[in-house]
Amino acid sequence: MFGYDLGIDLGSSSIVISVPGKGVVVDEPSYVAYDTQTEKIIYAGRRAYYLEGREPAGIAVIRPIVNGAVANYSIAQQMVRFFIDKVIGKSLFKPRVVASVSAISTDLERRTLVSVLISAGARSVCLVEEPLCAALGADVDLLYPKGVFVIDIGGGTTDMAIISQGSLNQIEALRIAGNRFDEEIMRYMRDKYGILIGRRTAEDVKISIGCAVERKEDVALQVRGRNYLSGMPGAAEITGNEVYFCLKPLFTEIAEAAKAFFERTTPQLMADISSSAVILTGGSSSIYGIDQLFSETLGLDVTIAPRADLCVSKGTMVALNKMHILDQYGYRFKTKQDVRIR
Repeated sequence: MFGYDLGIDLGSSSIVISVPGKGVVVDEPSYVAYDTQTEKIIYAGRRAYYLEGREPAGIAVIRPIVNGAVANYSIAQQMVRFFIDKVIGKSLFKPRVVASVSAISTDLERRTLVSVLISAGARSVCLVEEPLCAALGADVDLLYPKGVFVIDIGGGTTDMAIISQGSLNQIEALRIAGNRFDEEIMRYMRDKYGILIGRRTAEDVKISIGCAVERKEDVALQVRGRNYLSGMPGAAEITGNEVYFCLKPLFTEIAEAAKAFFERTTPQLMADISSSAVILTGGSSSIYGIDQLFSETLGLDVTIAPRADLCVSKGTMVALNKMHILDQYGYRFKTKQDVRIR
């Protein structure tokens, strides 16, 4: 597999790896189960995800990437190596990697991420901001002369960008996204019903009945967990509109941030965007009514990209094929010599 190239979306909730010519080859939760004494991983991905909350003694389940930043260097490196090896097998040739990075990541966070990827087996790494990757994955042409407004709502961050002529004209991000939604649902179930639920259950509630606008025909879901007072099994029925009012402050904050961001746009770019549509990407863009929320706030047409959860990973794959264009905007592959490896 000489000259193998990989596009990696290393998110807080999932890791997605794409290969030019093959498409998405890995799509797994970015969870790791590891031995707490040796700090060696036992499971990574879906198996570790399902083990969360059921860990035997001596085993811990964590997400080594939190809010777009590396939270545990050693575990993150082992997880990435596990999935890279899963893709390239026993190839002697290390791959080049284009990886997505949060728009608000600091220089230290970027250097740490590059270090993790190179330690995990990459030959060289180029980091590209998530909203630009999302735009490429949503089939936006890098050489498109007009402005495009992209909002990527992932697991750890919501990244917003206005992209013109293959570069980021404006960029902003909030640390409010899918994980915060899950935490808020967990808090609501505890405070309102006295039921303690895990992150996976909260995520199921969000996906199944969560909504960003009030439903005209409400839906309900039975949620099981542990009674906060008695410690015994407990259950409660929660409706979609309850979830809406629970998450409304977070959705409002994101929508208002998008409005303020749009209002700072130059008149020409604003005219470009007004004549097209705002593009929503990311796993949380599948929440019911979220396109309607942004449309009402911005006064614009809003479309959800096909397979929005995979747009960033697909965009990294496109970026690999378009590096001759991205190179003009300062995107470079970094090697082991360019970053201090721990």
